[in-house]
Amino acid sequence: MTNVLEAVTHIFSNLVDNEPEPPINVGEVMDLWKYLAFIEEATVIEQVSRNTTIDPELLKILDQAINICSSQSERIQKFMKSSGIPIPPLPADKPNSDADAVPMGVKMTDEEIVNILAAKLLLATRECSRSMMEAIRVDIGLMWSNFFYEQAKFGAVLKSKMRARGWLKNPPAYFPPGTPNT
Repeated sequence: MTNVLEAVTHIFSNLVDNEPEPPINVGEVMDLWKYLAFIEEATVIEQVSRNTTIDPELLKILDQAINICSSQSERIQKFMKSSGIPIPPLPADKPNSDADAVPMGVKMTDEEIVNILAAKLLLATRECSRSMMEAIRVDIGLMWSNFFYEQAKFGAVLKSKMRARGWLKNPPAYFPPGTPNT
């Protein structure tokens, strides 16, 4: 079965195969620039988080998040360089360290780590969706749809793990006035 991303790519490719790509516009450049800076900063947070937990399941989740951000960063940088767009200043990777050596006063809990990761995913999917809808160039729109798909797919897995581990913060149930509270 074809996945959603492949179907969307196929539809857009057939619609615009013979059309020349317009020049990249300032809005598209700004979106790429901001998103690259965002996921690079998010990677640093994920690396720091990785250095403060010993939970094997959370370590796997963080490794997946780091891999997604790194892959997207590489693709954006490659596109920006080939388009002559300057790369924003990017933070350096954090080295691995022993989680047991981190003092308790600076160590985040596993629940804090996973909820920060969930918040980052929310922002990433929102930015990808907005940028995809505002992109004029089809190639850039498809790149955003690919990024959105990767982040959303990871988010679905993350939410399931958060629910299973009791890390998901649920608001209280809402019962409109006049309905039974069952």
